[in-house]
Amino acid sequence: MFGRSKSLVGLDIGSSAVKAIELKPAGKAYKVAAFGSQPISPDSIVDGAIIDGTAVSDAIRRLFGGLKVSTKEVAASLSGNAVIVKKISLPSMTEAELAESIYWEAEQYIPFDIQDVNLDYQILGRGDTGGKSTMEVLLVAAKKEKIADYTGVIGQAGRTAVVIDVDAFALQNAYEVNYGL
Repeated sequence: MFGRSKSLVGLDIGSSAVKAIELKPAGKAYKVAAFGSQPISPDSIVDGAIIDGTAVSDAIRRLFGGLKVSTKEVAASLSGNAVIVKKISLPSMTEAELAESIYWEAEQYIPFDIQDVNLDYQILGRGDTGGKSTMEVLLVAAKKEKIADYTGVIGQAGRTAVVIDVDAFALQNAYEVNYGL
């Protein structure tokens, strides 16, 4: 992913503007090297869905050009109804067993066809419920179509999306990476 010697670029594709921030290494931390936003027409993105990909990619290109950001790799995030985050409780099992069964388990909680989503999970903890060994698992699913739309406009703008995160986790992940929280 991102090396400590390279700058980091975060990109937010919103309904009214695209926003970016570039962070550059400064000792053991990062400093803000550039930030800004570029408006997009109100009908370019509707309810989180990219309707006019050309307008969005042009706005990204203008934004990065104006900020003079040369880094090609960016991190972006998704939100809205195409992203499902659910904490589930399962009988305790090994990580290998969970990896084999997660798609079957997820089908019970994801309101989309499981073939239409990218799925990830994280074991949050293990416990005992009513004498039975259980585990709490955070399940995250994002529609492949929405991921493709976002990575597509980023690619059209001459950049590569190396991270696609969930909006709700992006800030927390940034703090964990930089501050060890």
